[in-house]
Amino acid sequence: MKPTRLSAVLILSLVAFGATGCAVITKGRKQEVVVRSTPSGAVTKINGTEVGSTPFKVTLTRSDVFRVDFEKPGFAPRAALLLPSSAEYDSRYIRWGLDYDLGAATDLIPAELSVELQPQLDNISMADRFEEMSAQIVRADALLASGELSASDHKYLVDQIIATYHRAP
Repeated sequence: MKPTRLSAVLILSLVAFGATGCAVITKGRKQEVVVRSTPSGAVTKINGTEVGSTPFKVTLTRSDVFRVDFEKPGFAPRAALLLPSSAEYDSRYIRWGLDYDLGAATDLIPAELSVELQPQLDNISMADRFEEMSAQIVRADALLASGELSASDHKYLVDQIIATYHRAP
């Protein structure tokens, strides 16, 4: 084979390799995930390890499953999962086995995790639903007075309490 022909074959091979997109090179083995909550400021743990308060960005391994726990005073604890999915990669015509082995053939779903926190309603068994709702709001007022809630979080919590009792039979 002549050197120019060898060069052409080599260049064509590299272009073909690059066009198929080796995920280890193009995406890497880790992925940045955005974590948010409404209201913001929820203490967040990923797989049991505290990582900060929402909102934040975190870089995680693409091929692992992650449990994300949210806690905020006045609101019920909430959990969500980040799951690896290879659906986008599986739809490609040409795939490399090494991408699966190294964990680059997956994406964490969802890439932007956003949860809405609901009020922590205590079991207050009063005959009058209005009195029960009022007791929940008084508890929210106490959280505001103690500084555990900001004014905007207090407003959101009270609105959620009212909406909950409005929907209830």
